[in-house]
Amino acid sequence: MKRNLILQAVCCLIAILAGCSKDALKKSTTAAGAASKSHLAVTATGTDNTNSFRGINWADPNGNEGDGRVVLPSGMTISLTTTQAAAVGTRISSAVKVSGGTTIRMPINPWTASSSTYWPVYQAAINAIVSNGCKVILCYWPVGVHHVPDVTQWTTMWQTVDNVYKNNTSVLYEPINEPVDYSSTDLNNLYGGFLTTFSPANGKCILDGTGYASDVTTVGADTRLTNQYLGLHCYWWFWGSYDVWSSYYSIMSARTGSYAARTVVTEIGIETFRNMSFWWQWDTGVYVDQAFLTGALSYARDNSMGTIAWSGVNDIDTYRWYKANDTLVEVSPGTANMYRWSWKLTASPVWLGPIADGRYKLQNRASGLNLDNLGSTTDGATIAQWADGTSPNQKWNVSYTNGYYTLSCVTGKECVDTGGNTADGSSVKQNTVNTNSTQRWSIVSAGGGYYKIINLATGKCLDTGGLTANGSVMQQWVSGSSYNQQWKLIAQ
Repeated sequence: MKRNLILQAVCCLIAILAGCSKDALKKSTTAAGAASKSHLAVTATGTDNTNSFRGINWADPNGNEGDGRVVLPSGMTISLTTTQAAAVGTRISSAVKVSGGTTIRMPINPWTASSSTYWPVYQAAINAIVSNGCKVILCYWPVGVHHVPDVTQWTTMWQTVDNVYKNNTSVLYEPINEPVDYSSTDLNNLYGGFLTTFSPANGKCILDGTGYASDVTTVGADTRLTNQYLGLHCYWWFWGSYDVWSSYYSIMSARTGSYAARTVVTEIGIETFRNMSFWWQWDTGVYVDQAFLTGALSYARDNSMGTIAWSGVNDIDTYRWYKANDTLVEVSPGTANMYRWSWKLTASPVWLGPIADGRYKLQNRASGLNLDNLGSTTDGATIAQWADGTSPNQKWNVSYTNGYYTLSCVTGKECVDTGGNTADGSSVKQNTVNTNSTQRWSIVSAGGGYYKIINLATGKCLDTGGLTANGSVMQQWVSGSSYNQQWKLIAQ
């Protein structure tokens, strides 16, 4: 679905919630009707689920369509040798394996497959991924439309691909990405013709559902296509705004119908640079992207469905899994851990900072009082301290993203923020979550189970200022040895 970084007007309307760097028409759609009957994947593909497909998209930051040019996923260039391309493929697939993944989805277009110089280079990257023990899904992205504009060119491209990978069970074909322009009948006929032309093995292809690949039930019901996987794409703005995970769980169930055993979610994602936790968001009243990811991945887990994150490696996309193609560090461990949980991996969650994402009380070492927003839901309100109690005003969702933490109060969801203040003794406030460095904090051990909370913008510490009264306003001060700026994080 990723096209480029030009934000459409519709994205602007919802930028506060999702950042909108995933550039696409954000359709508000409703749940599909009753699910159709189908053959299960045990008949179609030799397996009863798709959980073996776990991973990320490796995308071209300039657009996977590659209008008139070869596709260049981040880290690939037209000047690479086959040896260098193989090294890139090995590096990225190794990171995916460390993250718990098995699969990398990559774009393909006619100009890539027809280039006598670049096609061998692209193959080298693909082959290195496969040699490293991962699967590759090759997906065709049409240019500027959502149908095949030149069937002859498209067929020639797939023939070139098939000449190399027909018998390679680790390389799968996705004939077209998000075939919005087709009626369900025409789409199924396109797929039927593709299968007739190439006679692929069972489970060789992933056939996108109708629309923006947002519903697989119609494609799944066509008996000509029974022996292949189905491709589903999932974004909260496909389905509408809800603040609880169960809403998205139900919608995904309707869009999958009785075909979960054949369905691979080849795109699912949220903006990892949102600076909010996407780990265990089970409450009512959470942000829509938090509710979406929790509900969608819960359904995938319950049905052993494979999920391929959008994106994974794409050095300019704010949805990306890794910081950069050559800095393969997870941007949002909380997000990655939700995928790992949905994949049913048994390893413990992976956290990069000293504190795991979660809900905490913050108790000051000097005063013994807890960080408290006093029940305010107003941007710019000051943050205070109060004696320990049961109020959600004292409970904070602590989230690690891209090297720093955000502290968001359960009451109101606003984040601890310096508010542009820089002076010692200036008050600390709260504001709606954003990407400003004023609400980004380092958490640094001070020993004895206590931590300093240090602001990225000012370099100063969250501090009581020596105050001990209930309701006294929190301040920031230059780092020192005072217990006023040492905090115990108590998991809730």
